[in-house]
Amino acid sequence: MSLKKILPTLILMAFVYGWYFFIHQQSHPSKLNVLGASTNLQLFVQPETGHQPLLDAINSAQKEILVEVYLLSDKQIISALENAKGHGVAVKVMMEEHPVGGSALNKKTQKELSADGVSTEWSDPSFALTHEKSITIDNSETFILSQNLTASAFSKNREYDILDSNPTDVAEVRNIFIDDWERKSFSAPTDTNLIESPDNSRSSLETLVNNAATSIDAETEDINDNQLIQDLSEKAKTIPVELIVPTLLQLASNEKALSELAAAGVHVRTISSPYMHAKMILTDDDKAYIGSINFSTQSMDDNRELGIILTQLDDIQTLENTFQTDWNRASPFQ
Repeated sequence: MSLKKILPTLILMAFVYGWYFFIHQQSHPSKLNVLGASTNLQLFVQPETGHQPLLDAINSAQKEILVEVYLLSDKQIISALENAKGHGVAVKVMMEEHPVGGSALNKKTQKELSADGVSTEWSDPSFALTHEKSITIDNSETFILSQNLTASAFSKNREYDILDSNPTDVAEVRNIFIDDWERKSFSAPTDTNLIESPDNSRSSLETLVNNAATSIDAETEDINDNQLIQDLSEKAKTIPVELIVPTLLQLASNEKALSELAAAGVHVRTISSPYMHAKMILTDDDKAYIGSINFSTQSMDDNRELGIILTQLDDIQTLENTFQTDWNRASPFQ
């Protein structure tokens, strides 16, 4: 076949591939400047805090409540959302349709909320999972959560929740919700306090770890990402790195990663109660990540996730104290 005959096809293919990669790069920018919020934050630690901060915020809403969450089954939260709708607040709830082991819970909640007039939507199927947990109220404050909205999250788990009233952060979380609700591609701002998957969570967490100069304290439920494991292992050669995870009886899939980390000099401990569902990295006692993002490849690269980098001193101190309490309760791995 002559070049002249196939040239139009080659040009069309080049255009299609060029368009695809242009769109992909625009949707997922790799170079974002994550700053770190230093003011207008409140940190709540579960299970000590319980429902009240979330219930107070939902009950005080005047115009709008936007909920994007992996699991929602807690009766008190559901009732508060329904009451808000009854008082004229526009309530929208977006849940993961196929959460691992929890699809029946979300489907039951979806039916109940819809029956009471709450607008519901399954999360965007373009993500492997929507694992984000956020509640944005009246475009004035947003909760960035590690916890699901389930009874056990309030009563049995170690969780960290941030109430953020920084206007730029609130607007960003609200924009994520709207774009996910409308099945649009979210465009992350260049400068942000937030980290979200799949756009910038990998680069942000790796940078946080690699920039640590004196210490790393971390808690997570799930860890399997090879690059992050390598980064933590490298840092353990020069500074103390301490990691708390659930016991292997609770989550056996961590065993390979924990063995590798322990062999590299990372100090690893496991804890059975509270159940370690938090996702936290504290570096040099002055900067921290908390949010929904586990230390897993899917969590960083394929899911919709949300977290925040913070430097607010009182919250840093609370994270230090809570980590030390958990560390003292935990048992050395192997």
